[in-house]
Order: sequence, then structure tokens, then C-alpha cells
Amino acid sequence: MAIQSCLRRLSPIGNWDKISQFCLRATNLTGQTSNHASSIITINSRLLSSSAITLANSPHFRVNSEKKKHPLGPEFRPKEAEETDEYLLPHPIWSDSEINNVIITHEKPKDKTEKAAYFSVQILRFGFDLFSGYLIGSMNENKWLRRIIFLETVAGVPGMVAAMTRHLHSLRRMQRDYGWIHTLLEEAENERMHLLTALHLKKPGPFFRACVLIGQGIFVNFFIISYLISPRFCHRFVGYLEEEAVITYTKCLNQIDRGYLPMWAQMDAPDIAKTYWQLKPNAKMRDVILAIRADEAHHRLVNHTLASINPADKNPYKAGQ
Repeated sequence: MAIQSCLRRLSPIGNWDKISQFCLRATNLTGQTSNHASSIITINSRLLSSSAITLANSPHFRVNSEKKKHPLGPEFRPKEAEETDEYLLPHPIWSDSEINNVIITHEKPKDKTEKAAYFSVQILRFGFDLFSGYLIGSMNENKWLRRIIFLETVAGVPGMVAAMTRHLHSLRRMQRDYGWIHTLLEEAENERMHLLTALHLKKPGPFFRACVLIGQGIFVNFFIISYLISPRFCHRFVGYLEEEAVITYTKCLNQIDRGYLPMWAQMDAPDIAKTYWQLKPNAKMRDVILAIRADEAHHRLVNHTLASINPADKNPYKAGQ
């Protein structure tokens, strides 16, 4: 009984050396190797074998032994493997005709709520255009990257905030959400993938990161409060925001085609972009901008649609659409 109680105290994983020493000491002290020693050795061997099975089946053990890297982390490209999309949510894969036929559209505001959303976007755009140098001088690849990275750190907020709010709403009222949450989460991840793609080409410095921190903090709180008050205002706001994004990326494409961005005209698409949008092996940065613009046009349509229906209605968009 004393031996069993001691073994129980030493049984957690990591104490096997102590168990072995205890067994040897017990054997030497008793001198009765025929019964006690054999039973102790049997117990010890069973514990050791069970610990090996436990460690082999542990997910942390497997991850540490294989030393896997997160496929979308800062050091994206592991030399021993290609990019993987196993962690990604469903999202549209655009055909050549779809990405090349995106047009600039505008949903005319009809009432005070929609006008407030539209003019809020216009004020924000004007301020950011001044801040980012979009209205001053010519745009080069570096200025475009700075603008895209900052915008995408903000653009990923609405989908996540709206999904979280509707998720909590569903839990609190114990009602179904009817499919809105997954579409909003897909939108948030899609915008984040735009950011991760741009980060392949530029590493922001401390001042830029501080500006992102401040801007995101302000916008997150603004959008949370706004969504609690009026989801319709927020979805219309995002719809108008995406209208401006389509205009911006269309201008970027025009500058590439006119030779103002020669580096991007010849640059290969990052591997993460080829995987995410399933681009051709010889895809260039222009193809990446085309795919991003198609995403923004899709968000424009989705959010204008969600703003036009009742928040309790069924989401017309299925997963990945």
C-alpha cells in the first residue's frame, strides 16, 4: 500500500526518473527481489510504456517534433514546402472574365441614414488621401504599398465587428443568425489576406505601426457603437467604402498599364497570393491587384445587399459566395 501511494504522487508525466530510483531503492531495502521487486518493475514498465503512447499522441509533441511554420506568418515561405490554404475560410475564386470586367458603380443614398453613411466615407477618404500623399505628387510603388497596408488594417475591422456583434446577439436572444456571421467573417479574413499579401513587399516601421494602432483603435470603437445603433448604417457605410476601394485599385491598375509603376509591371506575384486566389504560376503583381479589386467589388455588392434587407432576414449569400 505504501508503494502504491508513493507511485500515485510520482505519476505525472516528467517524474519517471524519480519512479525508477524509488523502485531500485525499495528493492535494495527490502532485499526481497522475488515478489516485491518483480511487481514494482512491472508497474514501472507499464507506466513508462503508457507515457510513451501519451507523448506520441500529443498534438503539441507532434507540432514541436515536425517544427511546422504557420503558412501565413511573417516569414511566409518555408523552403521545404509550398504555401498552404488549409486554414482559410471559403472565398470566391475569380475567373479571368470576372476580374477584368469589374466596373465602378455607385449606390445613390436614399434617406438620411444612407446620406450620413455616404458623407462619412467621403470625409474619411479626403482626410486619408491628404495623410497618405495620394493627392500630393505622383504615386510610386512605395506610396501605393503604404496606402494599401494602412487601408487593409482598417478594412478588416467591419466584418469582424459585425460578425461578433451578431454572434453575441444570437447567443443573448437564443435565436438563429440565418447565415450572416459566416459571410462577415469571410469578408474580414479576405481583407486580412490583402494585408498579408502587401506585407510580402514592405515591412512597416515603428511610426507606421503606431499610426495603425491609433487608427484601428478609433475605428473599432466607432464601428462597434455604430453597429449596435444601426446595422443598416454600417453595412451601407462599408458598401460606400468598397466603392471607393474599387476606384482606388482601378487607378492603380491604370498606372501599371501606363508605365508609371514599372516595378510592379514586371514583379512576380507573391506565393501567398498565388495560393489564395489560385493564380497562374507566372502571375504578376497586376494580377494580384486585379484579384483584390474583384474582392472589393464583391464586398461592395454584399454590403449594399445586407443594408437593403432586414437584419432578421436570411443571408442570400452561401459560404464562399
